Amino acid sequence: PPETVVDAAEKHKVRMVGLSALMTTTVPAMEETIRQLHEALPEVKVVVGGAVLTPEYAKQIHADYYGRDAMETVRIAEGIFGYTT
Repeated sequence: PPETVVDAAEKHKVRMVGLSALMTTTVPAMEETIRQLHEALPEVKVVVGGAVLTPEYAKQIHADYYGRDAMETVRIAEGIFGYTT
């Protein structure tokens, strides 16, 4: 549930949450999770990806970033955390 993700993010003081959707049926829950994260923890960045997502859809559900694959998501995280490879 979205509340579980929000609670874990708050408990562990995370700066980034990654969500992946492999089926279209999971996307509504992803959108609600993003909404709750932004409401409760506006400083936390949300990266989304997965087989059924596109950059345009990531914007539509208000994700902060879209990662087309794991390596791109690593680069996004490096930017968020200030690391370089």
